[in-house]
Parts: sequence; C-alpha cells; structure tokens
Amino acid sequence: MSGQAPEANRRYTAVADAEPNLPSSPAGEGWGGGSDYSAVVRDSQLAVLASAERITVVGRWVVLAAAVILNHFGNENSPASIFIVDTILFGWGLVNLVVSVVLVRGFKPGRWFGFLTTGIDLMVATSILYFSGGYGAPTDFSLLFYLLIIASAVRLGLPGSMATAIVVSALYVVIGGTTGFARISPPPGFVVGRVFLFIFVALVAGLLVGDVRGRLDRALRTAIERAGQLDETRRREALEKERVERLEEIDKVRADFISMVAHELQTPLASIKTQADTLLTQQHRLDQETRGALVDGIHRSAASLTDLVQDFAAVNRIENHQFSYHFERLDLTEFVRDVVDHFQVDPRRYPVRVRVEPDLVVRGDRRRLQQALLNLLNNAVKYSPRGGNVAVMAFPEKHWRLGAGPVHHPIHRRGPRRPHGGRE
Repeated sequence: MSGQAPEANRRYTAVADAEPNLPSSPAGEGWGGGSDYSAVVRDSQLAVLASAERITVVGRWVVLAAAVILNHFGNENSPASIFIVDTILFGWGLVNLVVSVVLVRGFKPGRWFGFLTTGIDLMVATSILYFSGGYGAPTDFSLLFYLLIIASAVRLGLPGSMATAIVVSALYVVIGGTTGFARISPPPGFVVGRVFLFIFVALVAGLLVGDVRGRLDRALRTAIERAGQLDETRRREALEKERVERLEEIDKVRADFISMVAHELQTPLASIKTQADTLLTQQHRLDQETRGALVDGIHRSAASLTDLVQDFAAVNRIENHQFSYHFERLDLTEFVRDVVDHFQVDPRRYPVRVRVEPDLVVRGDRRRLQQALLNLLNNAVKYSPRGGNVAVMAFPEKHWRLGAGPVHHPIHRRGPRRPHGGRE
C-alpha cells in the first residue's frame, strides 16, 4: 500500500472586488460607479435619437399640411408652380409616411438615419423655395426651413442647429435670388432679417434642446451612480454573507473536531481507568502475571493516547502541506494480528476472527495503517450487538505480486446494519 499526501482543496471561494468600469458620457465626463452600464447608456442614446425622429415626423406632418394649405389658398403663383410644388409635397408625404411606419414598427434610428432625412428635407425645402419664386414669391414657404433648423436642434443640439441655419441661410440667399418664378421684389433688408431669424431660431432651439438633454444626462448619471452604489452594497452583503457562512462552517468543524477528539480519547482513557482501578482495588488478590498484564495494558493505552495526540498534530501539518508518509516493508499477517491483539475489546462480547493469507508483504506507513484498521474495528464493534462476530480478512487481488497490485482488507461483522451498510 503506497500513497501520497492528499492535496488540500480550497474550502472557500474568494469574492473579487468589483472594479469601476463605467463608460464615459458623450461629453467625456466620467459616470462613476462599480459596474459596466455601457448597455444602459447605449440604450438611452438610442432612445433619445428615436424620440427626436418621432418629434421630427410629427413636425413634418404639421408643416406638410401647412404647406399644402399655403399652396392652394391665397397663392398667386402660376398653375405650373402650384403643380410642381404639389408634386414635391406629395413625394415628401410618401417619404414621411415610410419613415412613420418604420418608426412605429420599432426601428431604432441612428445618426445616419437623421442625416438622411435631413438631406431629404433640405432638398424639398430648397426645391419648393425655387419653384415658388424664392424670397420674391407671394407665398412664404420659409416654415420648411424653420422645420429643418428645429429638427436639427432636436437631433444634434446647438452645434447641429447652428450648422443647419448657416447652410439654410446660404441656400436661401443663393436659390431665392436666382429663381425665374419670382413675381415681386422683397422690401429692403428682408433677406438679412430672414437670415438673422434663421440663426436666432437655431440658437434658441439649440439652447433649449441642450438644456433638456443636459437634464436627461444628469438624471441618467445619477441613476447609474445609484445603481453602482446598489451593486457595491450587494457586493458587500455577499462578502458579509460569505464571512458568516465561513464562521458557521468553522464552528461546525470545531464542534466535529471536539466530538471526534472525545470519541478517540474515550477508549484508551476508559481502558487506563479500568485497569488502574483494578490494580488499586484488587492488587492484593492479583498474581504477578495478572498485574504485569494490567500494567502492560495501561502502557499500551498510554502509547495509544500519545499516538492520538501526534495524529491531531498531523492534522495541522496536513493543512500546511507538511504531512508526510513513512513507508516500510510490512508483513501483513503479523501486522494485522498485532493490531487486533492491541485492540481493546472484550473477546467474550465481541469475538474477533482474523483471516490473512500467508506471505502477504506490502509497503505502507505502519502508523497510518494501524490507525485506519483500529478505526474500522471500532466502528464494527460500535454497530455490532453483544456476541456479534467481527472478522478481519486480508487477501490479494488476482495477478497480485509484491509492489504491483492492491490488497483487499475488508472487515465483516454480523448484526444490524449500520447507517451506511455492514461492511467496512
């Protein structure tokens, strides 16, 4: 029998500290916290873009209806101009219908979607400006450009609205002055005033939207920080729970150890006490041989106590990976009989039979094997009725030879079954 020191397994799983890993806000500000909320930030940004597109769609329908009314009621332009504007508005309505359906079906637009619809709106507004007579037209369709500026503010904030206002102003000045559909001349300063109005609307809309977005960002940042604090609280609770479970397990191990120590010490101590009491109370009645046997029994029980103390010390060495075996060549027949002879049990109450095949030689640690065999015998006696037979047998496996195979060493008893069966 040979073996190696068992490798100590981890009893507890350490809980790693959570590292702050929150993404930065779009403006570059740190969000802070203890978990990764990038998905939350990303979903929030997509929700803002989707809301901006829905607001733009509603505004587009309102402006489209107003443009149709302006084109047909009080418009002094030529029928050709009215027809062309109607055609442009019809196409624009179809595009807006497609966008509305896509958004209703749950599509989450990105920035590219906003740039695409802005380009279409800009083309529509510029075309209507040209075919309606520019800034010399009797009907003013400038609300199309205001829609563009406000929509850009909703999508992109102040930078987007100001950039759109500059582009719109340039197109308004260039396209509005080169159209051949113009029928009247605008008053002096009209174009400058209109350009100023474009920029003013862009500034006001951009500031208002920026303020709303800033409030939303701060609310999101606060929510993420509170979520991070909640995660930290949960992490600390998990650590505290693990500490409590660890202490409970340590208490259980301590209680089991104390119970085991009491159980292991009970037999040799009882033997010493019994034999010592016999010597003290009946010394004058005992012959020399009996007194010598009792003294020898006390000596063996004391040696057993010494071995137990050393075994308890070995537990600490096992935990510290300092435990070692001392292998030697053992005659199994002699070894088993010696252990059984030293086993403290009344042979009249628990007769022990030994059956070991001859010439069985093994390599093993004498003390460890002796302790294991004694534990098995103790269990067999513990769960056997008075007069039950205990049999110790040792035999080799088939094709066994020295150092090349295991030896079976069962212990049988006759009596009621113990909780885990009747064979050790």
